[in-house]
Amino acid sequence: MLELGTSFRKSRASLNLSIDKIAAETRISPRFLEAIENERFDLLPGGIFNRGFIRAYAVRLGLDPDEAIQGYEKLFRAGDAEPLQQETERVRGKTTKIPVYYVAVAGLLILVVIFYFLTRHKEAPLTAARPPVAEQPAIAPPEASPVEVAAPEPIAAAGLVSVPGPEPPPVKTAPIPAPSPSNAAVVIELEVREESWFKLSSDGSDVVNSEVLPAGTTRRYTAASSMNVSIGNAAGVALRVNGQPVSSLGRNGQVRNIMITPTTSAASLEVR
Repeated sequence: MLELGTSFRKSRASLNLSIDKIAAETRISPRFLEAIENERFDLLPGGIFNRGFIRAYAVRLGLDPDEAIQGYEKLFRAGDAEPLQQETERVRGKTTKIPVYYVAVAGLLILVVIFYFLTRHKEAPLTAARPPVAEQPAIAPPEASPVEVAAPEPIAAAGLVSVPGPEPPPVKTAPIPAPSPSNAAVVIELEVREESWFKLSSDGSDVVNSEVLPAGTTRRYTAASSMNVSIGNAAGVALRVNGQPVSSLGRNGQVRNIMITPTTSAASLEVR
């Protein structure tokens, strides 16, 4: 396959398919599909995502995905070799003269060091003598004079009746309101172990649109009825659905498009 982008464009035209229709079916951004047809691979996320997008696009158009990947790698290597050769020729053409900038910086540093040593020897240490503090004689506290306290006279217990006082009214406590139940019926949690392209819509609304998540990213999303999830590197993402872990989403570089509802189980999403 000598012209990768042209073959994709002709195949799409022969099937009478638009970029937007293929983007909706493959969950690949329209600008990424146009970049593949124009062979502008610098506009793609890079790495395994480029191969995943090209493979998924080729399968949708009925082309050989392995042949498409080989054509992409030839074009990619050819694009990398040209700037490397230009950089090598530019380095060879450089002269070995020392720029005036470095000479000026070196001279400035020498002047700073000389100024530091000259000013250091001129400064005399300053010591402030503190006047001696006169000792104050200790003052003894005044002696307390004895105070005579008269003992209370005994009270006769005969004829006394104890009357209980009025009981305090009971304290009313306001009832604690019960926590309201959560409206979220679908909960997913993901942990990115390898860099992966990611897209998500919740209850029919776009939440994440074609974002590349780096390794170490953790996310949590909720929905009331349904959730559509697209993952560009299935082997690089660990997923939990409603608290249940999905043991394996797929192989390295595989694109997964998943519909999750309240009845979706983790086992139904596993790829063995």
